[in-house]
Amino acid sequence: MAGKKNDHSRMTVYRLIDLPTLKKAIRDKYDNFDETEIKVGERCSLLVMGATEEKTVRWGELVKGLSNETVDLKTSSPGAVLLIPEDDTAKNDVALADTGQSDGSRDAPITEDTFNAWAITFGIGFQLLDQRYIDSGFGKRVAIRCIDPTKLQSITKVTLDDRSKTDRSSIPSGTTLRGFGFEEIGELATRLIAEGKINNIGAPDKNVTVRGADSLSMPLSKKPAKIVKNLNYIKELLKQDPVTDELALLEKISQVPNRNKQYVDRLNAKLLEAIVDPESEKIALSWPHEAVDEIGEVQAFQLYGVQRRGRKAIKQDGLPTLDDLLTPIREAEESEQQYRLNAMSVMLLENIEGDAKSRKIPAKYWLSFETNLDDKRHFLHSGNWYVIEDDYADVIRQQTKEVFSRQSPLPTLPLWTSKHADELAYNQEVAALCGGICLDRKLISIKEQKGRIEACDVLLKGGVFVHVKRVDSSAPASHLLAQALISAEIFSYADEAQAALQRKIIEAGYSPDDYECKPKKIVIVMVRDKQALTADSLYTFTQVNLGRHDKALASRGIEVYVVPVVRNVPESSDVDEFQEEIDNTVQ
Repeated sequence: MAGKKNDHSRMTVYRLIDLPTLKKAIRDKYDNFDETEIKVGERCSLLVMGATEEKTVRWGELVKGLSNETVDLKTSSPGAVLLIPEDDTAKNDVALADTGQSDGSRDAPITEDTFNAWAITFGIGFQLLDQRYIDSGFGKRVAIRCIDPTKLQSITKVTLDDRSKTDRSSIPSGTTLRGFGFEEIGELATRLIAEGKINNIGAPDKNVTVRGADSLSMPLSKKPAKIVKNLNYIKELLKQDPVTDELALLEKISQVPNRNKQYVDRLNAKLLEAIVDPESEKIALSWPHEAVDEIGEVQAFQLYGVQRRGRKAIKQDGLPTLDDLLTPIREAEESEQQYRLNAMSVMLLENIEGDAKSRKIPAKYWLSFETNLDDKRHFLHSGNWYVIEDDYADVIRQQTKEVFSRQSPLPTLPLWTSKHADELAYNQEVAALCGGICLDRKLISIKEQKGRIEACDVLLKGGVFVHVKRVDSSAPASHLLAQALISAEIFSYADEAQAALQRKIIEAGYSPDDYECKPKKIVIVMVRDKQALTADSLYTFTQVNLGRHDKALASRGIEVYVVPVVRNVPESSDVDEFQEEIDNTVQ
């Protein structure tokens, strides 16, 4: 007896938003593909299909070089896209028509006449789609609303810290989100694979595998009328809440895709507006992750993209400042400002005549910026835009305040007055006041860590590691926190690092028996000019970074404290009165 015919097949679906017409969904590059107006069920739709131009296979020359035989083979790639409007409306009758723009431009502004549609792709069909119209994260949002929360099989995530690490993990048998070690704070999920039992889709009473990212991959009906019902059900799924609160975490932070050009352009316009405004306090210098490990060895930099063609890039002593990056943009003609922002880059140097210590890092990677757009909070990090839910931002802020409110194991620290010639002088006073060892500038090299690291600025008995970090008034402080917290994590497990620290203690004239080389408490002294740093004054990304590291170190039994200190207090000031004012501000 023949088996029962399968009425479903796995398909890949994209959701397109704000389309002026169905034809506008296809990139100009593929205008030579055949377009056929059809109906799927009763819904006016468009089928686009074809193949790329035949070309000689790229590996032909390699084979010829290895075998001395000529390879005369050609290849082309076929593909198709089935475009189906999301709704049954009268507008569908004209959805196939062109907008009437004689120049064929695809940059027409979005109007009330736009609509949403589904794109089912086959072969290279996904390449045909104009990326500006793709609903970013659509597949992920569907997945977290229909999967079995205990049957998550794979997750791809990006850690939003100074290293922006991407991980893809798989557990074929399935587990929960926590089973993948997903952190509540500071991680962005970009792709999910999981099982789920979905009403009206797939075989009854059977689990289906759902793959969700920007696209959605799942079994859909092979019959026109039923596939429209499947798509309608997916649309309704998007209106529902995630299956669990745990899965809801996956959409609290999301990246704004660079291919969403219209939206990104609006964000970039807000960034440029802040750059050219000399009074703006919304923009800050943020060291990119490439520079974190080598920051102690960098004494100069080279600025590219600020001169006319044919002229050399500008070399400067010292480290890049916010003014170094913003002044060339502000001095440019208004019509050239956006271009200069995009063209500028920074290369870090060992010294003014020395070797490069980094690649050319685009200027946007050096900037932190926060703004609201369409009633949503956005922040710029490592050259990319992110959007964060307001309620999630509030949670992160409260967690940051909790870290700041912890009672420090240190006595009241001295203010940084004019009597302190530099950071070393201040650290020496802290060490004397607290009965510790000043280890400022005592760098340690270990095999598993690129570059040299600093255990801490002041080491106290009981495994208390004190890091003193100066924060510019316009800096987000993320890289400073990262330096301290990453160092703490290394010394918590690396025997080589602990042994090296023990040698530093001996070199300083102290007994290693009196000091622990494995941290139990991390105190980060955040020094800022004239005004104390508070939890609210930290950029959103810095708060995210602090919360993530705090949780990671807590799992190792390490407590984290943040102590604000004010710098450049006149020596003649009433220090006690000034300190009381700081304490009240922090609280």
